[in-house]
Amino acid sequence: MREHWDVIVVGAGPTGCVVADALVEAGRRARLIDAGPRSAVGHPVDEVDRRAWGFTTTDGSFDWYRVRAVGGRSLLWGGWSYRLPARVLARADFPFGAATIAPWYRRVERALGVVRGPLDARTARAASRLEARAYAKRAPLVGDRIWTARDAPAAKRARPHTVALRFEHARGEASALVCLDLATEREVRLAADAFVLAASPIESARILLESELPRASYGRGLVDHQVASYVLLEPRPAPQRPESPLAHATLVDPRVNFDAPSRRPYRGGFTIEVSGPVPLEALGIERMVPSDEVDAHSATMLHAIGEVFPSRGRFVDLDDATRDAYGRRVPRIHFAWTKEDERRAKDLKRACLALAAELAAPGSKLVPFVDPMNKGAGHEAGTLARGELVDARGRLRALGNVWVADASAMPTAGDRHPTLTLLANAARVADAVARARG
Repeated sequence: MREHWDVIVVGAGPTGCVVADALVEAGRRARLIDAGPRSAVGHPVDEVDRRAWGFTTTDGSFDWYRVRAVGGRSLLWGGWSYRLPARVLARADFPFGAATIAPWYRRVERALGVVRGPLDARTARAASRLEARAYAKRAPLVGDRIWTARDAPAAKRARPHTVALRFEHARGEASALVCLDLATEREVRLAADAFVLAASPIESARILLESELPRASYGRGLVDHQVASYVLLEPRPAPQRPESPLAHATLVDPRVNFDAPSRRPYRGGFTIEVSGPVPLEALGIERMVPSDEVDAHSATMLHAIGEVFPSRGRFVDLDDATRDAYGRRVPRIHFAWTKEDERRAKDLKRACLALAAELAAPGSKLVPFVDPMNKGAGHEAGTLARGELVDARGRLRALGNVWVADASAMPTAGDRHPTLTLLANAARVADAVARARG
């Protein structure tokens, strides 16, 4: 089976949809493919098939949020949409600086309808007492709900149930993408003038590792966030349901490693997402208090997100001894924390405890949910970020007509939720593809 397109985009998550829509707007025939199904807005997200999308690890447990469906991980996204500060981009040596990415931030914010909610006064006061900055939640809205990639026009045109396997290539360019069509259980060959990888840092690296390219360092530089999560249980009823889905949600920035007085014995910084107070039912934690006291309690979630940097012991390769349900070699995750990460983890917990103490009503209880030394936060990045692999515009050096638009090319996930930056960079990569293949 043969198809030929101007551009094939692999992965119908948020970055793939942004790229595909931008290319269509630029007049290109773009084909968006995804390994999962296409479902209606509001349809629940199915658990990932572990036989088909499993992995092995070399150091204990490792897991991350994964979605195999048109819409990708935006289907689990809380909508947090913040720009990475210039200092974060500079210290992590991103392939772009604040001035370069700024117009793409603006373009994506306009296209998706990113708006700012009301600033929660309680959290703002608590942050001020800790000499931290508080910011109202920013998110893209569609009516009264958070935007997901299923809302993108490209998602409606995407070809589902199509698993990208490897590139066919010669003389430094890819000629076709070999895929497995799950509907027919046959391989299909999708030809194009250009290709864009947006399949996730693990899957994009796997496609290149299976493509028998001359360079051997694909998959190196794997990073993820460190996350410390707590629930603050308070013996007071939650406010009535707010009119905006952005109410009672705040980003707190302690401005760690911002200047000399804020220096810490580790690189990078972190922020804390605060959501609440909300009814216990909103978080599915009613059993944490006696049944007759549920309505008399409220809960506030605190998520501290720490910026992690590459190390020699973190990478992904393919396990020759293990095959998945489709007969592919499975990814093997090498992920070990460093001493620097251990110091950052302690700071994440201290910051959450201090903020919770400022927020808590008398008689409250703070319950730990996620320890920052757990592996697998769900914001993995960096597997193709090495300079000899991808250039500053996202083009793969080994194949001149292949670009990388997902977090693979980001050296870290930053010090806050990375999705807005991923989407801005995806729009930037789409522009580079359209110009190069014009």
